[in-house]
Amino acid sequence: MSGTKAPPPPPSALGAAFPQVQHLAGQFPGLLRKQWMEGSNGAEEAIIPIGIFATLHAIRIAYEVRKGVQVSGRRPLMQELFTMLTFSFGGAILTALMLGRAQPWLETNTTVPVYAGAYILMSCLPGDMLYRLLRKTAPVSDVFLASVDGLIRGYGVTAAGVDLVRYTMKGHAVSDSLVAWIVVGTVLGSGGGIIDDFVQISAATWGLRVPTMLRTGASMDVKLSFCATVGYILTTHAWSFAEHAPGFPLSAFLDSVLAWVPQLSNQEAHLISGLMCSAVLGTSAAVKASAFATAERRALEVARRKKYDEPQSSDDGDDAEDDIESDD
Repeated sequence: MSGTKAPPPPPSALGAAFPQVQHLAGQFPGLLRKQWMEGSNGAEEAIIPIGIFATLHAIRIAYEVRKGVQVSGRRPLMQELFTMLTFSFGGAILTALMLGRAQPWLETNTTVPVYAGAYILMSCLPGDMLYRLLRKTAPVSDVFLASVDGLIRGYGVTAAGVDLVRYTMKGHAVSDSLVAWIVVGTVLGSGGGIIDDFVQISAATWGLRVPTMLRTGASMDVKLSFCATVGYILTTHAWSFAEHAPGFPLSAFLDSVLAWVPQLSNQEAHLISGLMCSAVLGTSAAVKASAFATAERRALEVARRKKYDEPQSSDDGDDAEDDIESDD
């Protein structure tokens, strides 16, 4: 082995001006991996080896699925659970299939039980205690859980998406593919919604259809994941035309344009991506909270009328479903 050391990482525009941000960025991955009741050596000796943020993410997905069926009508528990798990792991499932890798949700003994347990608690506790608690504290609960989801998503599409292809797949042709970076990052952050768009797993009856994203445009989740992925690639200066496409006539010009983007370290870009996604999803949850409350009231009124055989407008049920749409 040669004693030549790797060149130091390029200076970060943000870290140079705000060293506190650089420090926070370094702590960000560890924060997301923090587990309940860690031992003296941290996560390695955790008494409960379950991630805090993973638990909150599981509750968020379970809550959103339960809200959907609360308005449109309950399904058998196993069908609702399958829907919830597909939304939870959809991005990981699709990207693993594309890259020929093992399914990450099968690589630990805790992931599936935690997510499945979250939905069972959301649906089967006596008196719907967990769901009613979240509804009582809405819209605060909606915004908080959505913001946590945003932190995880922003980190995931960059560190577990783009970086997975760039570094983990090093030695394979796909690692140098800009298209692969963008597709994997985008799909990882919105795969559950993409699957639902194709096969309608959130509906009472499943079926293939022409996806809405091909008819009326991509959903907010797809757009957000795409923007986070592209923003990460640009701000880290990960792509260079001179390096990856030296024969392209405009390589020098395009690289000079890209050089105008302020450069961040990978860790700083992970943090910024997480904060951006958190802000967008939190704001979206606040906006949708009032619409869902209205839809939920209409659904309860329809159920009450049916129970007592009272006359009702034929549009009541449709209006309740139209007032609230899944985030994906």
